[in-house]
Amino acid sequence: MADPHEEFGWLAGYGPFYAISCVSFVRSLPPIEALTRLGAGAETLEEVTFEKLQERTMACLDSDPMRSYVGVVELGGWTALIELWTASMMGYQPMLGRLSRATEVVLINRNIHATDYFVHAIDGVTLTWFDLLVPQVRTGSDPDRLINAMKEVGLNPDHGWDDPVLEATFPRSFALARTITGLPFSENVLDMRFLSAVIDNG
Repeated sequence: MADPHEEFGWLAGYGPFYAISCVSFVRSLPPIEALTRLGAGAETLEEVTFEKLQERTMACLDSDPMRSYVGVVELGGWTALIELWTASMMGYQPMLGRLSRATEVVLINRNIHATDYFVHAIDGVTLTWFDLLVPQVRTGSDPDRLINAMKEVGLNPDHGWDDPVLEATFPRSFALARTITGLPFSENVLDMRFLSAVIDNG
């Protein structure tokens, strides 16, 4: 039987998601509303390909490192938000609070230079937050909410400090997200067009 994280193996290579990225899933929130909640300026809204999203992101970072370029696409009742090559503020209040207001957010932050973490929030409240390398240390209002699902995808919630380092934690985090969202988040997503905008992280 295949490991549940294997279908997300494409995310673990040296592609655009590998070094620094943030992927968030928001339930039943239209893309335009998601960007509006993050403070996107109407003058920066545009529809782009994933290739153009990468180009716009680099241009945005070059002009102002305190701003992000976010691409958004609707997927099966959820909206996926993608940030590349920038330290995301979406995992922190107040942005996470605004994004999850009256809905649900699953967020995966990747930063090989700092911390990879997983967040599950509902209606402004962080239920579960943990570092992917130390899933035994969890915070939030309901830190044990995802324990069974974490075990299923190989993010052992009882991982010991002296145990071997967990492997493939990034694709495993997407397998965990799937237990909540039901979304496969396949590489085909990158063939879609994204509603995008500049976000001020300052």
